[in-house]
Amino acid sequence: MNKRHLVDSLSLSRIIFGILFACSVFYLNGNLIIIFVIYLFAVLSDVLDGKLARRYKIDNKNNGAKVDVLSDFAFIMLSSFALCYVNLLPFWFLIIITLKLMEFFKTSSEGLEYEKFGTLVALMFYALPGIIVLFNFFKISIIINLMLCIFITVCAIISSGLRIIHKRRN
Repeated sequence: MNKRHLVDSLSLSRIIFGILFACSVFYLNGNLIIIFVIYLFAVLSDVLDGKLARRYKIDNKNNGAKVDVLSDFAFIMLSSFALCYVNLLPFWFLIIITLKLMEFFKTSSEGLEYEKFGTLVALMFYALPGIIVLFNFFKISIIINLMLCIFITVCAIISSGLRIIHKRRN
């Protein structure tokens, strides 16, 4: 297996982890430890593919970066959908995630263009399913989940606005 395929395989594994996460939420809703371990494997695959891509100097502007972003999106959507299904996240949050991804691709003219605040928002999207599972494990109020969703949504709107303003200036 060449280096590019290894990195892409790690990225694509997040889709599998997203499916496993969702199935675990649907069928093992009482076993939050297994659900959280699946979440941790997804995070580990994301960290590893990034480290390996940098180590092997695999160009970030090729299809591999798109595979990474789309795999992240798939994991985020699958895990968030599952949490919506069991009423731990509001449905409208899935729309926010989708709109943010669409804005990211629309405003990335040549290759994928990252900026710090948008990357922070993406990390919030990514972290939220794990946080929700932990909150549920420790019986923390669902109101906190809603407040986190609202906070992340506001950050996503600000990030999109800043990105669009920056693109119009250039």
